[in-house]
This record gives sequence, C-alpha cells and structure tokens, in this order.
Amino acid sequence: MTAEPTKDPTAYAESDLYPAVLELFQGAAPGRILDVPAGQGAFARELLARGYGDVHCLDILEDFRLDGVAFTPYDARERLPFGDETFDYVFTIEGLEHFDSPFTFVDELCRVLKSGGRLYLTTPNTFSVDARLKYLMSGYFPRFRPLMQEPERLLSIGDITDTHIAPIYFWQLNYFLLKSGVSIQRLSTNALLRKRQWPKRLLEAWIAGLIRRNIRRRGFPDPGITSEAVLFGDCLILEGIKKPRA
Repeated sequence: MTAEPTKDPTAYAESDLYPAVLELFQGAAPGRILDVPAGQGAFARELLARGYGDVHCLDILEDFRLDGVAFTPYDARERLPFGDETFDYVFTIEGLEHFDSPFTFVDELCRVLKSGGRLYLTTPNTFSVDARLKYLMSGYFPRFRPLMQEPERLLSIGDITDTHIAPIYFWQLNYFLLKSGVSIQRLSTNALLRKRQWPKRLLEAWIAGLIRRNIRRRGFPDPGITSEAVLFGDCLILEGIKKPRA
C-alpha cells in the first residue's frame, strides 16, 4: 500500500549518517531499492530527492510519513515479504542493533538482493579503539550502556527506536554475509571521533598502532578493520556486493 503524506518524516539516525551512506551510493544506476527499517521515511526521502523512484519501505512502526514510495508494515522476526533476488539495492540503516535475531535478518536482506546487487548496512561501531576500551574497562560498548545498566527499562520502552540490544561483532557479521553470498567491498563511517584531551588522544593513537602492528604481524585478514574509519569511527558503514551467478 502507499502511505498518505502527513508531515515531514523524522530521521532517527545521526544527522551525518545519511550523507555518509549516500556518498558510497553516489553514481549508482537506477534500480529497485529496499529500505528496511525505514522509520518514517527520512532516508527514502533522500533517495527520492536524488532521482531514485522505485523505493520500497518496511518498518514495524506504522507512522510512515512519505508519499511516493511503497510502504508495508513489517516485523523483522518474520520473513521479508518478497521473493528471492528482488532488489538491486538494499539499505538497512541503524537497524540490526535493535533486533532479537540480527543475523537471521541479515540472511533475509541478502536473500532478496539480486546477484550483483549492493547492500548498505550501518550499525554502531564496536571495533573502534574507544569501543574496545569501554568494553575492557566497564563491560559495555558505546550506545549500549543502558543494556548493562537498565535492562528492565529497555523491556518496558514502547518505542523500539530507543532500544539498542544487539551489539554487532564484525567477524560474525562478515561470516553471515559470506554465507549468503555477499562480500564486503568497503567500510566507512559517518564521523571520526577523537578525544578532546591530548593525553587520551595520544593513548588511543598508541593503541591503534598496536592493533595495526598486531594484525600485520600475525597475518590476520584486514578488509578495512585497521582503517581510520573503523578504529576511530562512530557508526560502521558497510557496502557489500552479492556474488553474481556463475
């Protein structure tokens, strides 16, 4: 069904996240697009503004506020209501961390993506130096502190947009993408976060150097995890491509 316009959709993501995702998407040919979870339609509005017309939005919240695109209510615990290889591009922006079974959802995203199609996925970065230090010292990742301190409150929150319950481990995400035929092509971020105090900034730079040297010395794979974007980035932005059929 097509939503009736009411008022401008609210963006739930950080203000610099959509531009960072669209920078990776820049120059992409027209195609059929899936945006899930779509919220009120703020990201889809950006796609329409850039001339992409065949946009399909899904979200568990039915407060959709954008005309000109298809909207369907959807619970991420269910199978996506589309056949295999339906979309040229799939976007999931700040969604995985809210779901009970994020990797089942990843499998579904990859299933509906066409061979040769591109997946764009974002989630809070758990591989940054700051995230590693917070987890080491206090046992939580950035943006997931309430999961440690106030789990009962999270259970009672009516608005799912405020519940971060599933921090994403990069190598596990990589595994499930590969399992579904999608390989990571690029990693990026919306913002580089640097400490304001010089002693803390120097400490983080030293730790980043240790991480890079350790990865090289041990010969571990590095699809971009030692880049500035990952070691100092706020959100992780991933572009993947589904393997074309032989």
